[in-house]
Amino acid sequence: IWVAAALLLCGLALWTAAIVTLRRNSLRSFPWATRWYLAATAFFSIGIPAGALMASGVPWPHGDLLSAHMVLNLAGWLGATIVGTLHTFYPSLTQTRLRYPRLQIAAFAAWTSGVAMLATGYGLAVAPATVAGWLGLCLGALALLVNVTASLLAAPRPLSFAARVVGAAQPFLLAAVALAAAAAIGDGATLTGSTRATVGTLLVTGWIGLTVLGSLLHLLAVLIRVRGGLGATMPAPNPRHDAAVTTLAMAGIAASALSQGAGLDGWRAPAAALLLAAYLILAARITTLAGRILLHIRPSV
Repeated sequence: IWVAAALLLCGLALWTAAIVTLRRNSLRSFPWATRWYLAATAFFSIGIPAGALMASGVPWPHGDLLSAHMVLNLAGWLGATIVGTLHTFYPSLTQTRLRYPRLQIAAFAAWTSGVAMLATGYGLAVAPATVAGWLGLCLGALALLVNVTASLLAAPRPLSFAARVVGAAQPFLLAAVALAAAAAIGDGATLTGSTRATVGTLLVTGWIGLTVLGSLLHLLAVLIRVRGGLGATMPAPNPRHDAAVTTLAMAGIAASALSQGAGLDGWRAPAAALLLAAYLILAARITTLAGRILLHIRPSV
C-alpha cells in the first residue's frame, strides 16, 4: 500500500514539474490555468497518504477520514481541475472571451479555501469548518456559473452541440454544493441517506457526466478537423436536435435528483428512462465521431 502511495506521489511530482515547465516555456502567459492545476495537485498530494492510512487500517480517532479523503480527491483534485479548465475551455468552446476575469480570482479563492475547510472539518470533526467549506464551494460554483452564462449568452449562433451540453452541466454543480451546504447547516454531519444520493446524482450524472461528454464531443470534432486537413469540416450544429437532447438530459437529471431527495418514488423509473435516452444519444454521437477518426483519417506516426 505504501509503495503504491509513494509511486502515486512520484507521478504527481512529475506532473507538477511538467506543468511548471510548460508554464515557463509558454509563448503566452495563462497564469490562472496553471494555478488551478497546481492547487489541485496540492490537494491530491494530501489525499493520497490519507487513502493509504485508511487502506492500511491505521485508526483515525479525530474525525471522518474517509469523507476528508473524498473531499481532497474529488473536490480538490478532480473538482479544481475541471473548474479551472472551464474558465479557459468554455470561452474557447463558445468563441468568446471570459466576461468577468476578476470572478475567476474569486472562484479560485472560494473553491480552494472551501476544499481546505471542508477537508479539515470532516477530518478533524469541526462542524463550523464543514459548513464554511460547503459555502466556499457554493461561492466558487456561482462565480464559475456567472462566467459560463455570460459566454453562453455572448456566443455566436447557432451554438455547437458541445457548447450546449457543457453549459447545461454547470447549474448542477451549484445545485449540488448548495444542497450539501444546506444539509451541513442543518446538522453539520457527513452527508447521508437521500441527501447523499441526491448530491451524488447532481454531481456525477449532472455536472461531471455532461461536462465530460460535452468536452469529448468538442475535442473529437477538433481532432477530425486537425487530422483531416483542409477538406475535413466540423460537424454542423442542428439547433432543434441539439436543444432537444440537452433538455432531455437536464430533465432526466433533475427528475432523478428530485425523486431521491423529495421521496418521489414514482418518478424514478421515468427519470431514469429520460436520462438513459439522453446519454445513449450522446454516446452514439461520440462513437460516430470516434469512428470517423479511426476509419477515415490516416493516423500520423
